[in-house]
Amino acid sequence: MEITYNRFIRKPLYNSQHYFIYGEEIILRDELISLIKQYFKNKEFHNVVTLGITSFDNLIDEVTNLCAGSLFQEKSLIHIKHSEGKMPDAIKKLLEMGIFRNNSSVMLIVESSVSKLNKSTKFYKDIQDVFCILSCNKLDTNEEKLWLKRKLDFFDRDALRKFGANIHNNLNGNLIGQRNEAEILSLLYKNNQEQLSNEVSVDLNFDIFEFEDSLVKKDFNKIDQIIITLKKNNAQPPPPIIWIISKVITACYAIKTASSSSVNFSKLGIWSNKKSYYMNMSNSLRVEDIIDLQERVILLDQSVKGAIKLNAWDYLDTTIMFLKDNLLLTD
Repeated sequence: MEITYNRFIRKPLYNSQHYFIYGEEIILRDELISLIKQYFKNKEFHNVVTLGITSFDNLIDEVTNLCAGSLFQEKSLIHIKHSEGKMPDAIKKLLEMGIFRNNSSVMLIVESSVSKLNKSTKFYKDIQDVFCILSCNKLDTNEEKLWLKRKLDFFDRDALRKFGANIHNNLNGNLIGQRNEAEILSLLYKNNQEQLSNEVSVDLNFDIFEFEDSLVKKDFNKIDQIIITLKKNNAQPPPPIIWIISKVITACYAIKTASSSSVNFSKLGIWSNKKSYYMNMSNSLRVEDIIDLQERVILLDQSVKGAIKLNAWDYLDTTIMFLKDNLLLTD
């Protein structure tokens, strides 16, 4: 069975144990994968393993071992991530072998950046029998507006009309850019606030603009100065700081996993005068390090929101140190 992103979002279907998610819109793929992972986490699939990304040489052996481990009742969610180019032969062979079939303790999410699947091929017919196939390609104008509306659901109707129209008109077809704008607005205007909350100092406005530049320029002395200033006025790291770190790391991942000719900097919210800095930073990090940083930022965000207990300032410091150490290994 194959269904579109919009159909799944309207009425999620979890009646399959395996999912094949493909399409050129990484934002949409990420949303569906997050929903599916959360659902199966609640079904006790706590052992989440990501495979592929940069190499598929040992894919079959790794999945075979995980399937064998599941015999001891450990439920495993295996996320196989293919980010660029044609479908790897290793994925095709794995799905053809079907070693994961009839194993209730193993579920697969196969993610691919390919924009089309040939429905007449044996490969498609094989996965259709076992997987729920989800397509995440370009949205049409009306679908895109509905998608943006969901991202701005914290606004009242008047504010939604004002900000939603402005974002869509300026970033039509650019889901990454629209998402970034929505995230900024959610930080600055949530609960109908039209400015930063009172507990965040006025100095923060200036530091925030410097913070992104300092990160991509690898100016860790300046980063330390900004953080020291923020600590004096804020009990926890301000949300805009966490958002900027997330934006930089997400952009580095997109650049790192794309072919050089396919990087769309405007969609990533990167100004032309910052392209070289982002390219240099992404080239200085391994994909594995970027994924680790993404996971750290998620924990940091959850801590600030009170979802988990963590000393957020200390964790921010160790995250910055992790970034610094891994950049120094390559510089």
